[in-house]
Amino acid sequence: MEMTTTYLVIIALAFYLFGIFFVSKRLEKSYFVPDPNRKTPACALRDDFDFYPANPYSLFGDHWAATAGGAPLSGGATIAQWGWASGILYVLPVNIFLGSVHDYATGFVMMRQRGQTASEVAYRWITPLSGVLFTAIGYVAIVAFCAAFAKLVIAGATSTPALFIPLLLLAVIGPPFGYLLYRKGWPVWLVGVIQYVIFLIALYVGTFFPYSIPAEGWYVFLVIVGVLAACLPNWLYSEPSNFMMFLYMVTGVVLLFVGALVANLPITDFPALVFYDASKITVGTSQYVLTPSGWFYPGITMMVSCGALTGMHVFWIGAYTCKRIPDEKWVRIIGYGGEVLESVGLWTAYLAMLVLPLTTYLPALKVGWTKAYGIGFAKIVGTIMPFISAETLTLFGMWIVLVFIMSTFYSGFRNMRVLGIEFVQLVTKRKITKYVTASRWLAAIITGVIVVGLAISGGYLQIWALFPILSTALAVFSFSIVGEWCVLHDKSPKIWWLATFVTLFGIALPASIYGAWWNLNSGAVVPAIVSLSAAVITLIYVEEWLRRRRRGYTKEEKEKFLKFEEF
Repeated sequence: MEMTTTYLVIIALAFYLFGIFFVSKRLEKSYFVPDPNRKTPACALRDDFDFYPANPYSLFGDHWAATAGGAPLSGGATIAQWGWASGILYVLPVNIFLGSVHDYATGFVMMRQRGQTASEVAYRWITPLSGVLFTAIGYVAIVAFCAAFAKLVIAGATSTPALFIPLLLLAVIGPPFGYLLYRKGWPVWLVGVIQYVIFLIALYVGTFFPYSIPAEGWYVFLVIVGVLAACLPNWLYSEPSNFMMFLYMVTGVVLLFVGALVANLPITDFPALVFYDASKITVGTSQYVLTPSGWFYPGITMMVSCGALTGMHVFWIGAYTCKRIPDEKWVRIIGYGGEVLESVGLWTAYLAMLVLPLTTYLPALKVGWTKAYGIGFAKIVGTIMPFISAETLTLFGMWIVLVFIMSTFYSGFRNMRVLGIEFVQLVTKRKITKYVTASRWLAAIITGVIVVGLAISGGYLQIWALFPILSTALAVFSFSIVGEWCVLHDKSPKIWWLATFVTLFGIALPASIYGAWWNLNSGAVVPAIVSLSAAVITLIYVEEWLRRRRRGYTKEEKEKFLKFEEF
């Protein structure tokens, strides 16, 4: 049987629907029963900065846009090297049984824990060292991918001057529509429609007035919007901006999925599964290895996290989203559903790569996959929209890619502001109570300088490629905390211990060890050391957790834990 895009869409939808309608509901019934009479941190701790009861539809859009950034697209583009079955064998089952479960579970636990980050919870209930490790590895990983995203945005903006106007508009679209939604009470659908139309006009006008600025100008722009996203109230800047980007992301996903479903394009250049193939093909004057990332397993654990299992999301659902959840019933939809949709984003990139010839795909994988995504997007969507030129569809596909990236860039800066301050507080054991606002701006500005420094120097390359490794390591941390929460609530922790050790021995450690070997083999000594360090840090954390597990909890400790969740 010849594999086609139609089969790939149907298989993916079957997995996703099973996860949403069976797995997540089973978890809700067994572990995370919502209490309609219980105040969430958004209501009990409202400060209209980080904590406030958000419009649930706007919050869902913001959360998905914030998590489904460039990383899942990068993962989808990368895993195509191992053939069309690689995503079916790894991404889909890992997503519905581990990744989406992780986001739902950690979101519920962090919400019950007053909207604190998982690293704060680990510091209090496992050991102080575990909390510091949690914070440090999270900050390093987010800084690295924000630097990588900055490079991708600048590459896309400089190569496509028609996107100058809509990108500039991203910096100012949030405040007026946040004000209309949260201060004037406009319905979210009306706010969304107006934003959507404004950007359609901006995209159209941009084609008539293309403009290009030097890369240095784009770095300044990105730091400014990142700092504003980190330091202005969420309802005023990040959330309304991300909701608009969510609408365009949905448009791109729907168009590509419908196009792939209807067109039934054959997958001609990619076999079912290539476990390893070091042979090369020649394109122009260059040669490209067929599987540049080496072995399918554990190579795929090293190359993809977002869209499969993203431990990094413990900070997004914890430090970013759960502070605004208006009612506990929304945690399942936002947590589990949001991670499923991130996997959908990965699948769009996967499909877009699989319809390309290898002579286009392999060079793009080496120098930058964003342009290739636009070409694949145009090829698939063009089958259902033949009246639109390939150039226009490619431009729209590029816009979708940049929107995916910018949405996570906004929330990434906000999370780094939180983690930066948190790290200082945990290490010094002193809570910042004076100059709180100034400390936010200072943390965000320092973050901006680090991000730009890593991007310009290329230092991010030593870390960014290892983001999936760092992210899955964090998932080990997260699952252990969920298990402890279950113990303290007299619920069985068995499936959470199982998830912890499956992630540790099946994903995190294989990814770290293989990453160290693969990078060392390629002469990349620093990434090899970073990769091995991730394994060491993970094992140190696990030892800290097991030591706490062996000690158990006294009656007084349990009462204190449960008391903390009461408002």
